[in-house]
Amino acid sequence: MIMAASMLFLLFAGCTTTGQVAAPMTGGETGVDGVRTFVLTGENFKFVMGGIDNPDIVVNHGDRVRIEFVSAQGFHDWVVDEFGAATERVRDGNSTSVEFVADRAGTFEYYCSIGHHRAQGMRGSLIIQ
Repeated sequence: MIMAASMLFLLFAGCTTTGQVAAPMTGGETGVDGVRTFVLTGENFKFVMGGIDNPDIVVNHGDRVRIEFVSAQGFHDWVVDEFGAATERVRDGNSTSVEFVADRAGTFEYYCSIGHHRAQGMRGSLIIQ
């Protein structure tokens, strides 16, 4: 009984982390339309997806990508210059989206273009494999 309890403890202890988890970062549902959709929330001064702050968004070369963006706190947008991808600027409780094709491989910065939000840490990486 003690051994079984110890093994159960190790199993559950191994499932928890103190840092960020990789799985939600690469998320993105692929819909029937073939679009990889990521839902991000804008807060002061970070993007959040699946409980992860400023997550890496990982897609494959050639994927059609949709960012569904909701501002939970403040006035924000979501931008990736290299793809001409930018949502509208939205306030608390409002949402917007943008779609683009990930037509070149590499790592690109996404960010909020409002005021100094980018400099205050509201940015992350779009990784196209």
